[in-house]
Amino acid sequence: MKNLTILVLAFILSYTLKAQTPVIDTLSKGIVAVRINPVKASFQDTANSVFLGAYVVSDNLKNSATFYWQLMLPVKDSSGTVIGVGRATSQGNYTMTPEQYAVWCHPEDCETWPFTVIAQAYGLTFPAVSNTQRR
Repeated sequence: MKNLTILVLAFILSYTLKAQTPVIDTLSKGIVAVRINPVKASFQDTANSVFLGAYVVSDNLKNSATFYWQLMLPVKDSSGTVIGVGRATSQGNYTMTPEQYAVWCHPEDCETWPFTVIAQAYGLTFPAVSNTQRR
């Protein structure tokens, strides 16, 4: 009976927290990397990183979330077309400020907001997206 009570309380607590607080579920098939304008991660790099990857390392569900991020090279086919994400050229952690955390999911950009915040912190920019690419 004790185990059942603990399971029920854990379910209720997790449901309540998820209903009230924006959280990226790293197990979902949501965005894990976004395209960025080409950037050299360091002066000795010979190729440009064109992807920013990120996932939640910790989230206190109140006012702070820490993300692990990576700049990654593209994988290209024989014609030079980008077909995937390659090795990381740089990585680190970024912790959202309480102000950044407070607006997460409010402008309806739950999945992209962490990438926007990380990009702003490190001076990264995103390529323009045409209307046909948004669909």
